[in-house]
Amino acid sequence: MALGPNRQVFQTTIDYAVNAAVVRGGILSYSSTAGQAEYNTAGSGALPIGILLDDVEDLNFDRHPEYLQRNVVDIGSVVGIANEGVFDTDQVVSGNTPAQGNPAYLHPAGQVSTVQLDDGVGNTSPRVGTFRSALDANGFVRLLVDL
Repeated sequence: MALGPNRQVFQTTIDYAVNAAVVRGGILSYSSTAGQAEYNTAGSGALPIGILLDDVEDLNFDRHPEYLQRNVVDIGSVVGIANEGVFDTDQVVSGNTPAQGNPAYLHPAGQVSTVQLDDGVGNTSPRVGTFRSALDANGFVRLLVDL
């Protein structure tokens, strides 16, 4: 699980689909394909939308029934994206040690960090929110997302 159960969701959108298998809890960005979102591969220059609330998996309903105990959708489906709220997530760049009050910047694969990336040509990684805690024993951090 990449998104903890403790959260306060203030605003969501269901305007975008995701065309790849991904886990919830990371920051989605606009895709080059209209109406789609993705975990950006380069943090800098990306345009973030919000935090992904659903797991996206390659489902085969001939082999198993629909999952009802967690939020999971098929590849290419519309997903829930929260663009304002407070969330517990483990999508923090490995080795990064956020503290309460530090800014959170977008990194590749939807992860966040206290370090702002710069690609050398003027594109920096956007700020996506503020850390509300340090990493806990399970690797989760409280993150205020405000996009």
